[in-house]
Amino acid sequence: MHFRARTPSRRSSTGQSLVEFALVTPIVIMLVVIVADFGRVFAVSLSLEAAARDAAEIGSNEYLAHAPGPLDQPAPPGNTAYYQSLHQKVARAVCAETSDLANSAFDPGTGACAGMPLIQACVHDSQDTECAGEAQGAVIPAECPGMAAPPLNAQEGTSGSMPLPRWVEVRICYHFTPILQLPLLSFGSFWIEKTRTFTIPCYFALGEAECG
Repeated sequence: MHFRARTPSRRSSTGQSLVEFALVTPIVIMLVVIVADFGRVFAVSLSLEAAARDAAEIGSNEYLAHAPGPLDQPAPPGNTAYYQSLHQKVARAVCAETSDLANSAFDPGTGACAGMPLIQACVHDSQDTECAGEAQGAVIPAECPGMAAPPLNAQEGTSGSMPLPRWVEVRICYHFTPILQLPLLSFGSFWIEKTRTFTIPCYFALGEAECG
């Protein structure tokens, strides 16, 4: 019975393939992770945009359901407790919609997410007393320039025979952390900001232009 001896060239070829595989595999894995991180950035951006839009709509509906005064008249002087409560509802809406994000500080017991993401809300009715700060009392870092100048509660537009329009503005700032964090192979952590508004329509004048 004869056995064919393994030739040196075959052993060399196998060893070379193993070395190539060992060199290429980590690079392929890192490229896959980088692509995954880009996908995560896109998904997080969409989530933040949707959260800001939905929270602004919720704030608008809450304002309509429990208006601080008659909607066909200028808003009464700002009531801090009223606007704090409305801002908390807006913040909890953002927290709920971003609870699945990696860096979210969502607390299912309270519905809050103090510190992450950062949230600013403002009712543009010329009376909101709480537009300047972060909705949950967190400090706004320099990495969130969109929140550096707080929104003003001023109303804009032309009045004519109708009150000036009112709307709710919601700003979100989120700290994104990539999966891969290696020198030259990662775009590093950064902050994503989104802002959305929702107009408060005049239900007392249904069918007419949106207004106060």
